[in-house]
Amino acid sequence: MSFTIVPLQNLRLPAGTKIPFGNGFFLQDVPQWVKEDKGILADMYYHDRQAILDAKHALVAEYDAKSIGEPDPSWSGKSLRSIQDSKTEAAVLGNLALWLRQPSPIRFTAVLHALSWGVPGSEETVPIIQSVEPRLPLWCLPNDVQNPVEKTHVVKAGELHTVLCSIPRKNAVWMAMRALWTALTTYEADIRYSLLWIGLEALFGAEDGGEITYKLAQRIAFFLANTSEDARSLFKKAKFCYAMRSKIVHGRVIDDPKIDECTADTEAIARTVFRHLLDKPELLKTFVSNQRDSFLEEWVFSRSTDPPPYPQ
Repeated sequence: MSFTIVPLQNLRLPAGTKIPFGNGFFLQDVPQWVKEDKGILADMYYHDRQAILDAKHALVAEYDAKSIGEPDPSWSGKSLRSIQDSKTEAAVLGNLALWLRQPSPIRFTAVLHALSWGVPGSEETVPIIQSVEPRLPLWCLPNDVQNPVEKTHVVKAGELHTVLCSIPRKNAVWMAMRALWTALTTYEADIRYSLLWIGLEALFGAEDGGEITYKLAQRIAFFLANTSEDARSLFKKAKFCYAMRSKIVHGRVIDDPKIDECTADTEAIARTVFRHLLDKPELLKTFVSNQRDSFLEEWVFSRSTDPPPYPQ
């Protein structure tokens, strides 16, 4: 038996909490044997080791694998991919799911992979950590540091994570997820902001690349709004935020005080967009297909905040 353990920082739930996530993970207490490890953890830098020892909860997956690097039988890509690689990717999506439900400083800095080893003279086995993968942590915005994270938030994040793990590669949604996570692990404000808009452009950009600012703002507005008044307000906000993005990537913004407000607004847009997609299977199916662009164009020309019929 093998294990992947992802100790989570800055999360405090009642002891004994166990919540299902996707790809075989559960959010639960950090296993005691992890904290008692005298091997590989002892060789880590003090602060890295202490972050693991101080964690109360972790994403934990238990699965069949005889070694570190064993190929993932569910992987159909061209290059080799191990089960542990798949679990690490799922761990990233787990942290993303928590942020999508409630932005906060919950994060991880290491993924631990362990194997069960036999005890001489006994039929008992004990898990021993075999490898530690360091990872860049998520950085939340200052205004999100004090956001409370309750069990209800984590339960919903587990549901979102199950859907995130099911999304195929090489489509607009997968590209947007990659850009969003990279943004969240980037501390520099201008780079973070640009990456957020790379993700939103992947989801709402026109395939012909024309009238990018207007079309992006218009499509985002219709996608998120419940009323025409909401759509008008969202259109103005998205258009203003994208103008800030253009100034940044063209080198015309240095320490603009409005970037913090624009970043908060853009993150809220991205978070809400993803929650909409993950909560509506037909909508997600459309966005991962090659009919995303025509579907969005039809939606805008319908002048309705309700989506048009989904493509068959």
